[in-house]
Amino acid sequence: MIKHTFLLLACLCVLVGCNADISVQDEPNDPVAQEYPLAFVARPLLDQEGNPYQPNLVAPETFNPGAQLFLKQNAFAQSAERELLADLFAGAPYDVKDLALSPDGDTLIFALRPPELEDVPEELQPSWSLWRYSRSSNTVAPVITDPLLAEQGHDISPGFLADGRIVFSSTRQQKARQILLDEFKPQYSGLHEDLQGPAFNLHVMNADGSEIEQISFNLSHDLYPVVLADGHILYSRWDNQSDRNMFNWYQMRPDGSANQLVYGWHSHQTGAANSQVDFAKPLVLANDEVATLLRSRNQQSLNALPVQIALALASDNEQPLYQEVLNLPAQAPLLPWSFDNSGRPEPAGLVQDIFALKDGSERFLVSWSPCRVVVDEVITSCNQLDDPAAFPAASPLYGLWLFDLIKQTQVPVKLGAEQQLLSDAVVLQQYTRPVFLPANPDADAELVANGEAILDIRSVYDIGGEAVLPVAQLADPMQTSAAERPVRYMSLVRGVPIPPEEVREVPNFAFGVNRRQLMRELVGIVPVQPDGSVRVKVPANVPLALSLLNSDGQAVSPQHQQWITLAAGETLSCNGCHAANNTRPHGRVSGEWPSINPGPASATSAFPNANPLLPPNAGETMAQTIARLLGEQTLSAGLKFEDIWTDPALRQPDPSEQNLFADLLTTAPVGLECFDSWQAACRLRIDYPTHIQPLWQLDRRQFDPITSELLRDNTCVSCHSRTDAAGNSTVPAAQLELTNQASDIQAEQFASYRELLSNDNEQEVIGGVLVDRLVQAVDGNGNPVFLRDADGELILDENGDPIPVMVTVTVAPSMRVAGSRASSRFFQQFTPGGSHQGYLSSAELRLLSHWLDMGAQYYNSPFAVEPD
Repeated sequence: MIKHTFLLLACLCVLVGCNADISVQDEPNDPVAQEYPLAFVARPLLDQEGNPYQPNLVAPETFNPGAQLFLKQNAFAQSAERELLADLFAGAPYDVKDLALSPDGDTLIFALRPPELEDVPEELQPSWSLWRYSRSSNTVAPVITDPLLAEQGHDISPGFLADGRIVFSSTRQQKARQILLDEFKPQYSGLHEDLQGPAFNLHVMNADGSEIEQISFNLSHDLYPVVLADGHILYSRWDNQSDRNMFNWYQMRPDGSANQLVYGWHSHQTGAANSQVDFAKPLVLANDEVATLLRSRNQQSLNALPVQIALALASDNEQPLYQEVLNLPAQAPLLPWSFDNSGRPEPAGLVQDIFALKDGSERFLVSWSPCRVVVDEVITSCNQLDDPAAFPAASPLYGLWLFDLIKQTQVPVKLGAEQQLLSDAVVLQQYTRPVFLPANPDADAELVANGEAILDIRSVYDIGGEAVLPVAQLADPMQTSAAERPVRYMSLVRGVPIPPEEVREVPNFAFGVNRRQLMRELVGIVPVQPDGSVRVKVPANVPLALSLLNSDGQAVSPQHQQWITLAAGETLSCNGCHAANNTRPHGRVSGEWPSINPGPASATSAFPNANPLLPPNAGETMAQTIARLLGEQTLSAGLKFEDIWTDPALRQPDPSEQNLFADLLTTAPVGLECFDSWQAACRLRIDYPTHIQPLWQLDRRQFDPITSELLRDNTCVSCHSRTDAAGNSTVPAAQLELTNQASDIQAEQFASYRELLSNDNEQEVIGGVLVDRLVQAVDGNGNPVFLRDADGELILDENGDPIPVMVTVTVAPSMRVAGSRASSRFFQQFTPGGSHQGYLSSAELRLLSHWLDMGAQYYNSPFAVEPD
């Protein structure tokens, strides 16, 4: 049994091994400490199962009963305190977190989860909801008083806007549910992209709980909104698409417009010893700068690394904004003592939470534990040891301390107790109200009414302010023809929210070979202008990903792994695209490098060597000129090109092109008819069983028009089948079976799907039976391998010969979920000179390309899957 032998004074000693000296003082003698009460949360260090408590960033709905909300009279250690919620639940354990304060210092708002209901299913348990405590009236009450409305989702992470409204994170997804209905889908709140729980998005509401409005639309979490001094909302977004899995900081206006990544994408290896960290809850300091507590999701200890971030100067730890200079990394220690986020004992102790006093005194109310280790089963202060890291860490003793950076002191406010965590401390002190930002003054009323927005890209050839190709040359019709331009179109894809099991249970096979791609729908396609510019109407409030396409409709850019959303009526302008190896700010308007496509310096009669009927204004891109003179472009379901830029007086315009799904002889993608008159709810859905498998079974026989004699059978399954016309076993052509028989890898999927996308075994016919071909295994040096016993001796057969080790022969798939360009082994068969030239039409090849570029899912709707 571990003993506690050191005195309280050992806990209150001077911190050693730090960057600065710090001394412990008696209770403070200042007005803030004397006049203002403080609230905090106390909770057990162990949960009900006896496991260590850990805040769960990816599952913020987690219920950890046993927390209590206290109000303390002031910052004196011996001042009176009381539990604010003692009378609510008759002693039953509840959970509480996320304390926030109104600018006048009177109203404390927090997230509360009532006690568990016995013998009640999880989906019927109480939700997290927002409550308020009023200091002036000394009352506690729910923000949303209608119990039915309050239970429509989990509500957490509240904050106050400048106008008194509340911004918070919620699973309500009120607007997203309405959009699902517009898309002819059932209404539901979608799961996050790990499919382990509901997705939290940002919402706003009036102070009385009315007029709830969703303002963010990520497919995973948007958490911890705080209001900056300039009125913008800074929050933490879980970028969790495909192989991304990180929390970064984003910023938006209170109406959801101007949503943009502002910090963190390339800065996740910045914890102690370069450990991976997330950018979770922002902390606004008294000087309006921003700080946070860096933690690793997989760390076992509760401690964190407090850092201040130069958000006004940088988009990453070592990446300044345009025309800014970083002499030091953007992330600097918030406190001048050696804290970190590792689990090893550090003399400075452990920090779990911080609240910055707003009086300009550079003081922080810190949830802090002294460094303690176990020596011979005795808990010992690290200050008594030369090398505390040589001993296992003891359980922390988190109390509340007032750290003063100017005086270099720490003062006990609430001493810790064994097996208890004190956190979420807030001093009920007034602070300067942020600037009020009204709804986007530039929002277009017609776009708002139609649920639309405008996406405006100056040039897709702009990567962080660097030209990947010479734009002036590409834009000049006399220097570059349409056929010579590498990017001809841009496609937009919508992430489909996956419903919870109580709405629809989606089996794993429905997602296909790569579940991380989940399900996608094609929102539409738009031509890219010769200078690389794009301007097009897009659906508002929908998570979108972009792809750049060649003339065949194949993606020539990597899969876009960051959802973008536009508010209704908004015009989102950006200079170009981004690449994984380019760390310059992308999408952060205030920090981007100048565009490589600035447009003409003044209004002129025409772009260089271009059509004089399309004269540009100063600074316009080609897409902007089209929008001004011909109207805003809308998305299409097909590849449609018309050369409007070539001046006929200088050369013949490039031929028009059309590649339409209407030309398919098989079932067209679901939703095609909507694009006859585009609206924001138009979507194209491609499901493998319905839209891809029929390509392989379509009758492609060619007959003599006079004699009706069969000249050629190009039907895919005629050759790519395990049986011939007489029903005898045969090796499928090119070891590729394209039938709709059940796969031997996943019986719920067609054999063709797995043969195209998964490794398979080479087959042969032996004795009229189709079997896997076996060959003798070889070692790393190419030598044949034989069976050996436990002693390494050869095992001989009845003839005294070594017995060879036989293995199957792997056949690599001809398609890849990475997209059509990564599936060249398949598509090259259909190019001029290929073995299958002319077998598939251009519309069929484009259908396959789009399906692959979206992730090669088996189904792209949870409701297209046949129920069990």
